[in-house]
Amino acid sequence: MSKRRRKHFKIEDLPKNIRAKVDEMLASQNPRYTYEEIEFFLYQEGHPIGKSSIARYHNSFERITERITETREKLKVLVEAVRDQPGTDIAEVANQLMMQGLLQRVAQAEDEFDALPLDKVGRLIASLERSAVQREKLKFEFDKGVAVSTEKIKAQLQEELKADPELLSRLIEIVERTKDELTA
Repeated sequence: MSKRRRKHFKIEDLPKNIRAKVDEMLASQNPRYTYEEIEFFLYQEGHPIGKSSIARYHNSFERITERITETREKLKVLVEAVRDQPGTDIAEVANQLMMQGLLQRVAQAEDEFDALPLDKVGRLIASLERSAVQREKLKFEFDKGVAVSTEKIKAQLQEELKADPELLSRLIEIVERTKDELTA
């Protein structure tokens, strides 16, 4: 069974203040620092690290930055989509994100598949499915409760407003519209 090796960048071993300065230089847009300038800075600080090491670290740094930005944008869209929805919709979105991440990990495993802890992945998938079933059960119970309440309210309105059928009709329409909004 082959173990997955972690990429180790020389820059990660630098003192925090120097690494922070390198990160700042790599992220800088104006002025944009070249790898040679960063290499010279590190040399002056007593850390001779070559341009190729800086470039490898920078590529990793950029990928992480892109993934964070992409995730942030997706979350903004999701929050907007479920802002006015009941809490179960937010949980459903979170479950779908988690399931997507797990499936991506399985799909990208390829030659590392032997090292992938399938028991953990299996337990996570099973847990997500159980929570999805519980959420559907909760929605069903909620909709059932709304339907029963609606019928009780309509029966009480009919009893109280026998003498005013027009008002009764308008109130029943309001109750039905509210029921539809709650169970949509």
